[in-house]
Amino acid sequence: MKIIRHPLLMRPSPEQELEQAVDRALRALPERSAPATLMPRVRQAIAERQRLPWWRKSFQHWPGPARWMFLGLTTALAVLVLSAGWGGSDGAGYRWMAQEALAVAGYLEVAAGVLGTLTNAGLAVAGTLGPAWIWGAAAVAGACYLTTLGLGTFCYRLVSQRI
Repeated sequence: MKIIRHPLLMRPSPEQELEQAVDRALRALPERSAPATLMPRVRQAIAERQRLPWWRKSFQHWPGPARWMFLGLTTALAVLVLSAGWGGSDGAGYRWMAQEALAVAGYLEVAAGVLGTLTNAGLAVAGTLGPAWIWGAAAVAGACYLTTLGLGTFCYRLVSQRI
């Protein structure tokens, strides 16, 4: 036989009682105030960070050309190290590595030429189409971006069951 108790007569679990008691005790505590010296120290630290030169700040605060140059140089260094490791495992010498570096530089020169030609062609087409087409293309790109953002949010919430 199952004993049924009235819900008003049932006691909550001890964990819930403890949680409620701790919550009441913490809410009864007074607010703590910050030390008087905290605000000037924070302002001084912020001012010191703003006075730093760009190369001592995080990568996000670097100027655009410096960021691109850094990415290009690190990519070239990574390619050089990988090709040296690959060539070194075959027993190739420095002459082979220099030839590979020159070949990579040639490919980069060709890629820069192609990119320059495509940029000039895009500017020429944009100049002949006029501003209405440019604004239309920007609107289509914005709509695509917002659609992608919305679908990504929908899929994330669907997976995490927050819908």
